[in-house]
Amino acid sequence: MKVKITAFQGYQCCPEGHTAVMFPFGSTVTGQVAEWALADKAGQRMFDPVNETKVTPPTEAKSPRKTKAKK
Repeated sequence: MKVKITAFQGYQCCPEGHTAVMFPFGSTVTGQVAEWALADKAGQRMFDPVNETKVTPPTEAKSPRKTKAKK
């Protein structure tokens, strides 16, 4: 998950547990910091486009026609 920091003053947290880190406005964060920024309403989730594959159904094979034997 990617989150873009939208708080004008930036976002400050302690991802290592003891050292405060400041993420400036407009920066992109991931992982635990992204989850915290969303929870604190300091960021907005970014859309990750996924390439979709086209699913084609299998072709149906027609059974051969049954013909009557000529006498």
